[in-house]
Order: sequence, then structure tokens, then C-alpha cells
Amino acid sequence: MQWMGWKNAPVKIISGQLFWILLISGIVKWIYYSVLLTTADTDTTSYLKYHANILKGETDALRTPVYPYFIKLIGLFGQQNLNDHVVAAQCVISFLSIILFYRIVHAAFKNRVLVFAATLVYGVMLPVINFDKLVLTESLSVTCTLLFIYMLVRYLQNPGNLKAALLSLFVLITIMLRPSFIYLLPLVIVFWVLRLVIYRKDWKKCLYGLAAAVVVMILIAGYSQLNERNAGFNGVSVVSNNNQVDVIFRAGIYHYGNDPQVSAAMESNSKLKPGTRGINIMKKYAPDRMHRFIITCIKNQPVAYTRYLFTKMIDLRSANIFAMYANFNSGPLARQMDFIQKAVFHINFIFLWWFVALSFLLIIVEWISWKQTPWLSLVLWLLIAAQIAVAIAGGYSEYQRLILPAMPALVIVLFYYIDRLWVVIGVEKSSLSLKFPS
Repeated sequence: MQWMGWKNAPVKIISGQLFWILLISGIVKWIYYSVLLTTADTDTTSYLKYHANILKGETDALRTPVYPYFIKLIGLFGQQNLNDHVVAAQCVISFLSIILFYRIVHAAFKNRVLVFAATLVYGVMLPVINFDKLVLTESLSVTCTLLFIYMLVRYLQNPGNLKAALLSLFVLITIMLRPSFIYLLPLVIVFWVLRLVIYRKDWKKCLYGLAAAVVVMILIAGYSQLNERNAGFNGVSVVSNNNQVDVIFRAGIYHYGNDPQVSAAMESNSKLKPGTRGINIMKKYAPDRMHRFIITCIKNQPVAYTRYLFTKMIDLRSANIFAMYANFNSGPLARQMDFIQKAVFHINFIFLWWFVALSFLLIIVEWISWKQTPWLSLVLWLLIAAQIAVAIAGGYSEYQRLILPAMPALVIVLFYYIDRLWVVIGVEKSSLSLKFPS
């Protein structure tokens, strides 16, 4: 009988949803990868030349250690064609992340058709796959977002002390991969506080999560202190300063700081190419001095700063939320794939703004109609909104690349509400409330 079970195993695998999703996605990825070149960005060199040893208290002002160490790990298998090897590893991880996505939506949705459709959309999403061939943090960041969501879903399904602690501790990995993930720290703190207030019986689990979040805060503070000692900047990465210098310049508030010398220097750099202003100024003045100047400008002109951010969102409304960074080869198949991705994956930012606003209203409706907190949709919405906020407030260009880590969450939320609609029209009952006990 046991032998018969093994004999039937291949049939079960082939007949399963996940097998066909992986097969179709794998074929699409293979074809798409074949027309893309391994691509390096202007920031790639700083990751490849990273020499800091965190175990010795060394830090790099620009780069956090996870991605450089990932590159070094790949380099252990050979330094020749290192970029190609890094990209190959990213492609494998990206493919495996489809399994994570499937497990998330399989737990969250009742409708099996929507589970298949949502996972397949993620699996063949060319603008996301494109970054697998780029030697930057984006590809791993997408997978880290999925892993965070997966850990959240696992906790909601069956809360436990260890799961709570690991969810919070994982935030440290994400921040050390990509500093813009810093928003996940307040997000998990809010999550645990809300759970503590609403579900008092889970107080011990929530305290485990909060305690782990405090540990992450302490470690981030310690890393910032190392940066202060090594680079004169009390923060995770000085890149935030470089970006914010350009932001306050564009907002027209650089005359309202606490340092006339810096204001004068910014005025003299006003005709430089956008993006180089911050780098040029940062070479002249200490990072902490610039950080204090930036914060003072924003504090003294909060209305002008907010108006500028809002104007930025308005200006973006007609731009495509997707951008392709990896270069194509010169073959005819590459031209066809380029045409397909531009034709299929074109969504203007205005639709993203409306989707975020509408999904927030739907969360409120869920909350009221269920008479219980819709934890998954709430956390996913906060993740998406925070990622967008960090991109808009912290960047001066390339917003498509900056919001990329939120793409898996956006796909899940979109299909989540299609699943909710399925419930409303009475096609079938959802099992979400059963699968995610309080």
C-alpha cells in the first residue's frame, strides 16, 4: 500500500495547481531571461566593492551589509563572471518565491480559480522578473516582502510565541538588505499593539513580538552608532541624506534651515543635474550636519514640504508604475518581448492612487461588517501605503523602482478583494475567518 502511494505521487503532483503554475511561469521566465542581458546599474559597483566587516564593527556609509554579503556568498563559488552568477542566484530565488506566493493566497482565498490566477499573474509579471537580471537589491527585496507576508499569514493561521518573535526579527534582515524597509519596524509595532489591545488572551504572544521588535530597534540603533563612528552619520545609510537634499531643493525650502553656509552652497549648486546636487553637497559637509539641516528645513516649512510631495504625486499620475531596468539583447525575440511588456504592463500611477484609496475604504467596510479586524488586508494595505510614502518622500526619481517591493502585496490585495466580491455575490463562502483565528 505504501508503494502504491509513492506510485501515485507523480500523478498528484502533475494534477496539482502549483505544478502548472510553476511550469507556465518557468517557461515564461526562461524565455524572458533569454532576451535579457545581465545588467549593472550605477550603484552596482558600491555593492561589489563593499569591504566592511560587520563582525569587526565596520560599516559602509552607503550600503547595508545583506546584499554585499549575498554577493560575497555567491563569489565563494567563483569570482569569474560574478555578476552572471549573482543574477543566476536571483533568478532561482525569484522562481522559488512563486511557491511562497501560492501558499499565501492558498491560505487567504477560498476560490481556487483566484488562487491559480493570482499566483500566475505574479509568476509571469515581467516588470518584476526584469529586476532578476539586475545586480541590485530589488529582486531580493521582492522576495523578502513575500517572506514577510508569508510569516504574517502563518502567524494569523496559528499564533505562536516563536512565530511572533521571528516575524519581528525578520524586519532586521529586510532593513539591512534595503534601508527603505525601515517602515516595517513601526508597522510590526503597531500590529502587536493592536493585537494586544484587541485580543488580550494573546498577550504573551504579542509581548514576544514586541520584545523582538525592541531587540531590532536596539540593533538598528547600534548599527547607527557604528555608522556614526565610522562615517560621521547617525543613521542606517547616508543615501537618505543624498536624496533628501534634492527633495528639499525641489520643494524650495532650503533657505529655511539652520545653516546659512549649507543654504548658500545649495544655491550655488542649483544648476547642477538633479541627483548630483545631493552628492556634491554631501562631499563638502559632514553627514550629521546635513541631516540636521534637512530636518530643520522640513520642520520650518511643513506646509511647503507637504505641498511639494502632493504635487509630486499629481505629476506622476500619467506615468507608468512599471519600469524595465535590465537591458535587452538585439534579437527579434527581444523586440517582441519588449513590445508585449509595454503593451500588457502599462498602468498609470493615477490608478494606483485610486486603488490604494479604494482598498482603504474597503478595509473599513470589512471591519464594520465583520465586526472583527481584517488583519491580512490591513497589514498589506499599511505595507503598500508605507512603501509608496517612503518612495515619494524619500526619493527624487525612479519611483517605479522604489515601489517595486510592494508589487506582491498589491497583487494579493487586488485578488483578495475579487475574492471578497465572490463572497458578496454569494458564489461561495470564504473560509478566511476560519483559517485566520483570532
